[in-house]
Amino acid sequence: MKKIIFVILVWAAAILPGSAGNSNGSVRNSESSAGSSERTTVNTRRVISAIRDYRYEPGFEVVSVGKFWMGLTRIAAGLAVETEEERRALSILNSIDKIVVVDYEDASEAKRRAFDSRLSRLLDRAEKIIEVKDEEDIVNIYGTSVNDAESIDDLIIYIPEDCTLICILGSISAEKIADLIKMANE
Repeated sequence: MKKIIFVILVWAAAILPGSAGNSNGSVRNSESSAGSSERTTVNTRRVISAIRDYRYEPGFEVVSVGKFWMGLTRIAAGLAVETEEERRALSILNSIDKIVVVDYEDASEAKRRAFDSRLSRLLDRAEKIIEVKDEEDIVNIYGTSVNDAESIDDLIIYIPEDCTLICILGSISAEKIADLIKMANE
């Protein structure tokens, strides 16, 4: 979970103008960054379809939190909010419609390669927002920047070396992400 939060904060710091984020890893914005006329949106339906096709394969673990459960999570989190920082963090949760996490590290090598190949074909056409490299992994984050990066739709976080795929579906405001980064740096 710490790695996921780190990746999201590094991603946000890299794409938001004037944000105060910092990272230990190497960060590279993609060439098809926000505002580029040649970018292609992430085809979330096809990524979710690939997940569905593999979800019952041995070694694939899929956790999906849909709209209903996200709504309940928002309600429960809203009841527990006590500070302004928690309220600001909750505002990002309100932007998320669905989260899907896939861990396929225990799958056979043939199934891992087939799934990676399918994801690579789908994501090669998508806009890579950022690539984060640390000592052992390369984390690729895909999404669709909207209105010159005012918000990001449907984040796909893909870590092939760890056999991990995380889909955060919804429209997340860049301003809310900047608030979260400032809060994390305080």
